[in-house]
Amino acid sequence: MITNFSNFICEKIDLDTNIIWFEKSNKYIIINDLLKCLILDKIDSNKYPLNQFSSEINEIGTSNLKKIYDDINSLLNECNIESKDKTHEELNVKHEKFPHYSKFKFNKRVVKIEYSNRDLINLIDPKFTHLKCDDNEQIVFKVQEKNKRIYLFKQDKFIGSWGVSEMHEFHGKISMELTSFFHNMRESEWTAVFHGSTLSKMNNSLMLTGDSGNGKSSLSTILMANNFSLIADDFSPMSNEGLHYNFPSAISIKEGFYNTSKNLFKSFNELKEYYINDIKGNVKYLPANNNELILYKRCNKVLNVKFGLNLKNEIKTVNKGKALEQILPDAWISKDLNHAKSFIDWVKSSLFYDLTYNNNDKMLKMIKDIF
Repeated sequence: MITNFSNFICEKIDLDTNIIWFEKSNKYIIINDLLKCLILDKIDSNKYPLNQFSSEINEIGTSNLKKIYDDINSLLNECNIESKDKTHEELNVKHEKFPHYSKFKFNKRVVKIEYSNRDLINLIDPKFTHLKCDDNEQIVFKVQEKNKRIYLFKQDKFIGSWGVSEMHEFHGKISMELTSFFHNMRESEWTAVFHGSTLSKMNNSLMLTGDSGNGKSSLSTILMANNFSLIADDFSPMSNEGLHYNFPSAISIKEGFYNTSKNLFKSFNELKEYYINDIKGNVKYLPANNNELILYKRCNKVLNVKFGLNLKNEIKTVNKGKALEQILPDAWISKDLNHAKSFIDWVKSSLFYDLTYNNNDKMLKMIKDIF
């Protein structure tokens, strides 16, 4: 038995599949029924007896069982280490005026973002150009570059700083701040943010997930052209009530998908092109073209997407544990106990699919079939 063990949640989520969340480390692990019992036995053998798996344990053998328990001890020790937020070198910009700024309006709320130099504008503005306005702002963010780091402030209060290799973390933070402001919510009200795109049609919603380059944004564009309403692209926030909220950025369209996008949206040629880096190359940002504005929606269908000319046109349900192993590494999930429960409840109530395709018409029919 491991002493001084932190709180944890253990739930069955699928056939022979369980999820365990550890409060101290905010870690999630996916395990089968036998491993679950071996782990719980290590935490408290009196509370979680192994009787039901005695035959399976005998088959493992003493030496193999010892190795498994050694691995479990290492895992549990790791899961019992408290996670800590990064510390940041602070700056003070109180009352300092920055020379460049933009204002964005969404959901009747206006934010002003000030930049210490012109080059910083392209970190945020391109995704939100369609929201630009001249109205009076309710909140001011400031972005400053100093000592090869980006510093972020809200109402002159320091939020954090990020180096060149941490730009994805900076984008995640400013996206979370903007989402909270646009929906008039506190950051403590969010359970999770997924690296996925959420869309809705006729009261049904789905979230597209998958590795970068697998075609999430391209598929979002195709679905939007087929009367799906875009709720969020590549950054899907979920509240403690299990609702997926609108993140009003434009869809990032890579150069290889320009021709298809031109055929889908007449206005695509008019969009400004931006160079991102040597890997992503040039992109254009396509704003949502929805018949209705959806601020939030319950979403319990998740499709892991992969496009390829040599792939089958196929959609199939997958084990929730397998799906989570793909989703969790890129997701942010709150450390809070209630949020962990909310996330696991969402997993238990959701359906997960693998979608592979090489033909857009067949793909649309397959998606229609699961709605």
